[in-house]
Amino acid sequence: METKSKVPADLAHDMIKNIRILALNGKTPFRKYLYDPLFEAGWSNDDNRQDIHKLIERLKEESSNPSLFDTIAPRCKRVICYSMKEKLSVLGNSSIFFLEKIQANARVAASPESVEFAGIIAPPLNEFNGLNSEKNEKLFLEAVNTAEVAEILTALEPVKLGSSPEKVKLDDEIKRLYDNIQIASSYHNIPKCRRLLSSYIIHYSDKEDYSRSDVEKLIEALAKREPGFESDLKNTIAIDLYYRITQSVHGGDIKTTIQGIRKYGYIFEGDSASKHFYDIDRLERILYKIISEKNLWKELKKDYRGIS
Repeated sequence: METKSKVPADLAHDMIKNIRILALNGKTPFRKYLYDPLFEAGWSNDDNRQDIHKLIERLKEESSNPSLFDTIAPRCKRVICYSMKEKLSVLGNSSIFFLEKIQANARVAASPESVEFAGIIAPPLNEFNGLNSEKNEKLFLEAVNTAEVAEILTALEPVKLGSSPEKVKLDDEIKRLYDNIQIASSYHNIPKCRRLLSSYIIHYSDKEDYSRSDVEKLIEALAKREPGFESDLKNTIAIDLYYRITQSVHGGDIKTTIQGIRKYGYIFEGDSASKHFYDIDRLERILYKIISEKNLWKELKKDYRGIS
């Protein structure tokens, strides 16, 4: 990765999800794509007598103090160096913690330690993501090929509210979203605003009574306060969806995988510039191919099902 003045929030978010996906694949790839690059870059400390959990808890408490912002990145680097002598899970948690702080604070993101950290781990994580994408395709092809027809048809059913209690619940959710964003915005917690909106859009955007205009108003208001907010939000949604899809593929959950692919298609409407577009597009093509091979198009049309 070329040197940057700061680590972009969406890159930090992508690396967080890649580390979580890496953890799903076992110790060998985790060591190869995270531990080894850091070790080779000299991010290790043999003289660790610190309790890493306590160090992280102290950092959490102090990270809201503006006078300590410039100390966060060096101390996060120290925690990661110490964690290299611990279990791989401790290294993973320490790395995710550092990346979360990079996401949350522009001063942390612009620190030399943050830029160095991203420069070390981004290339191997990107390499791993390419290999994992191929693995996802094989796992998904096998799962769809062996799935019962009814299982595929159920996963492709359109989302319908169908009852007033569900409509009331959706109305309550948008009110809750407004309240939570208002609180986060008052503290200028833009990363939390992005997370709240990403979660809401992923969960509700394909429902019949989705509050699109309300969501667009929230995005517009936040974009005025934070340049680039809308672009970062789209990247966050794409990354979150790709992580959910990958989790479900690895877990053999064909219904959640198909629904995740549909949601991605519905939200991004074929925009090839969207993050992970080609990874998810290949899975979608596998799905279409199997639907054709199993002669399910007529069944889908007859039962008023469809794909977004």
